[in-house]
Amino acid sequence: MGGRSMKRTAYIVKRLVSMIFILFVASFLIFFLLRMSDVDPLSVMIGNNRATDELKQTLTERYNLDKPLLIQYFIWIKGVLVSDFGIDYIDGQNIRELIASRIPVTLGLVTMSSVIGFIIAIALGVISSLKIGEATDSVLSAVMLILSGTPSFLICILVLIFMTQYVPGYTFIGSYSTFGEFMQRITIPSIIMSLSFVAMLGRITRSSMIRQLQSPYIGTAQAKGLDGFSVTFKHAFHNAVIPVITAGGYMVAGAIGSTVIIEQIFSLPGIGGLLITAIQESNYPIIQILVLFMLAVYLVMSFLIDILYTVLDPRVELK
Repeated sequence: MGGRSMKRTAYIVKRLVSMIFILFVASFLIFFLLRMSDVDPLSVMIGNNRATDELKQTLTERYNLDKPLLIQYFIWIKGVLVSDFGIDYIDGQNIRELIASRIPVTLGLVTMSSVIGFIIAIALGVISSLKIGEATDSVLSAVMLILSGTPSFLICILVLIFMTQYVPGYTFIGSYSTFGEFMQRITIPSIIMSLSFVAMLGRITRSSMIRQLQSPYIGTAQAKGLDGFSVTFKHAFHNAVIPVITAGGYMVAGAIGSTVIIEQIFSLPGIGGLLITAIQESNYPIIQILVLFMLAVYLVMSFLIDILYTVLDPRVELK
């Protein structure tokens, strides 16, 4: 036990060092790739205002544009390390506060869609595996296959048309001012996002459950007189759910990127919509921190999934 604990500690330290290295390299690439564009930051900041020499000088000093790019990078990354993400080019807003105001929508979408998706996917996968070869299995497998091949933006458009025609009083687009409105805004988009979880995790659950139900130890459990519930859930499901959790964890990590499309279609004030707007406006300070933020979330989630996997299945070696 002590040796495994030492291995786990060494593995965690190695992964943390690796994550930090990846984030620093990514931050460097993001920063300099954005500056390779032909867009002049001063033109973005000034916009339709009168471009006086005094204004140009003020903005140049304010955003450190008079310094070499490498110095600008170090100033930016130093600020990131102390949660100072700088000022955006367009409105002069504090980026940290701007992101903080957008996080609830994105976090709500990812959380709700993940919970709904996991529950439905596991339920359908288990039912399908228990009804293998029957009509129920065929129908559920077909549904999951169709969902996996249907683009989310198409589903969004169909839902918008349906809701507009048949549920005109239900408001699910735009900003919110109360918790009730917040839930109303994110419920439909979350259900749509959850369909990707259902399509992928449902099929993984089904195949994993079938593999476990056909394992020799299940026959042994049945021979001992255990009831169907115990055989299915205490034995088969316990082992079958491990790959589901692993795949689901990576999907949750990637779901923050999926919100970009959903937030745009439903006009939701989230991180994804903020990123799209920043790209359209060439608002570099916002783009670079959001891309880095999304990468950091994915790396952290991947790290936690690997650790959780070893807890669920002690047979897995940490390397």
